[in-house]
Amino acid sequence: MSNNNNKCQQLRELHSRLIEELRILKENLREEEHEGMVTTFETATIIISLQKTLSTIELELQKCPDTN
Repeated sequence: MSNNNNKCQQLRELHSRLIEELRILKENLREEEHEGMVTTFETATIIISLQKTLSTIELELQKCPDTN
């Protein structure tokens, strides 16, 4: 049970970090587009990859007990 709780805690922390990283990347991308800078394919690819990872983590978190 302790391993499962530890895994769930790590998933929650990772989930929070990914959400923040995605928010920053998207904000930077919007600013670059607003300033007329050419957005890089690499940045868009990173965002898509992180979103897929976030979805996977969210599915795993559904298996975790609530912390309330």
